[in-house]
Amino acid sequence: MSSVFIILAAIVLMMTTVVPATAEMVRAVGRAAYVDGDVDLSQRRALEDALYLAALEGGADVSGFSISNQGVLSGDSILMRPTYRILDYSILHESRSGPHYEVTIEAYVGAAPDLGCTVRPIVELVTGHPQIHATQTAPLWAKEALQSAHDQTLRNLEAVNTVQIVSRDISFAPIQSAHSNIPNGFNYQELLTRNSTTPLQIGPDHTRNLHMSWHATAPALNAHTMTVTLQAQIIDPAAPTRAQQKSISQTVTISSNTPLRALNVLARKDATTTSQIIAKHVGDELAAWLRNYACAPLKSVLEAFRNDQFRVNLGGRDGLTRQSLAFVEGHGQPWTVLRVLELTNSSAIVSPLNTSRAAQHLNGAPVRFEIGG
Repeated sequence: MSSVFIILAAIVLMMTTVVPATAEMVRAVGRAAYVDGDVDLSQRRALEDALYLAALEGGADVSGFSISNQGVLSGDSILMRPTYRILDYSILHESRSGPHYEVTIEAYVGAAPDLGCTVRPIVELVTGHPQIHATQTAPLWAKEALQSAHDQTLRNLEAVNTVQIVSRDISFAPIQSAHSNIPNGFNYQELLTRNSTTPLQIGPDHTRNLHMSWHATAPALNAHTMTVTLQAQIIDPAAPTRAQQKSISQTVTISSNTPLRALNVLARKDATTTSQIIAKHVGDELAAWLRNYACAPLKSVLEAFRNDQFRVNLGGRDGLTRQSLAFVEGHGQPWTVLRVLELTNSSAIVSPLNTSRAAQHLNGAPVRFEIGG
C-alpha cells in the first residue's frame, strides 16, 4: 500500500517564477569551467548555460517519481524542462572569472508567437508543361478541356499569397526522340533529383518544381460522366525527402447521347463548362495543400557533416538566418540548442552550443527551428 501511495505522490511542480504570457526580456549569466585551456569550448558551454538559465526564468515543468521496493525507498528521479524557449538573445559581456568562463546575455523568453507565414519567404514553385492524357472512351474534347482546366487552375492559385507559381517553357515528362540523349522511359523525378548523368539543367539546386499530370477517362464511349484525376507533385532537388504529392479526383457530368450532344461537341460547350468545374474544384484543393506546405513547421533531421557539426536541409529560402536557433529534445539529451554556422539558400550547417553534447547519437536526431508559424 505504501508503494502505491509513493507512486501516486509523484512530484509534478511548477517553479514559482512568473510565466510570461508574451515574450519577456531576461538577463542570465552562464558559467563553464576551463577544459584543457580550450577557450572556445568554455565559451560555447557558458553560452548554452546562460541560455538554459534564461529559459528557466520563463518557468519550468518539474516532474519526478520515487521508486520503492516492498515499501523501501530505493531511488528518486527528477526531470526539469523549460516551459518556454529562447526567441532571441544578445551577448552583453563575456570574460574569464577565475577557473570559469562567464557569459552574460539578454534574451527574449516566451512561447513562439503564432505568426502564421508572415515571417516566411514566399515559396516559389516552377511549373512546366502539364502531362495530359485521355483514354479512348473519353470525349474528343477531353484533352482540350484538361489543358484549359490546367491554365485556369494556375490562375486561381495566384490568390495563394504564400506561394508564387512561375511558369516556364520546360517539360518534366520523358522526352521521346530518336536523337535525344535521354533514354526512353526516363523518369522525370530521377532527372530532377539528379540520379542520372544526363546533362540537363532546369534551374538552380534550390528551385522547387510543381509538376501536374492530368488524366481523363469515361466508363464507355457514350457515358454521361467523365472522371478526371490530377496528380500534383512538389519536387525539391535540394531536399528530395521533402517532396510532396497530392491526388485529386472528380467525376463530372457530360451531355447525354442525344442530338444536342453533337451540337455541344461542335460548339465545345461541354469542354468549356467541364474545364470551369474542374478548375474550381482542383484549384480550391490545391490552394489549401500549398498553404499547408508553405506554412509547415521548420523540422529537419541532423546529418553528420564534420566534427561536432551537422547539416539540415532547411535554409534561407525557408526563413532561416545566421541568428536562428535550433532545438533538439530527447534523443539522449533533455534539451540541446544548436546555432547556425553556415547558411545557403536550401541548407544550413549547425553545431551544438555545447559541443560535449555533439556525440554520435545526435546524428539522425529530429530538429526544429522556431521562427513563428
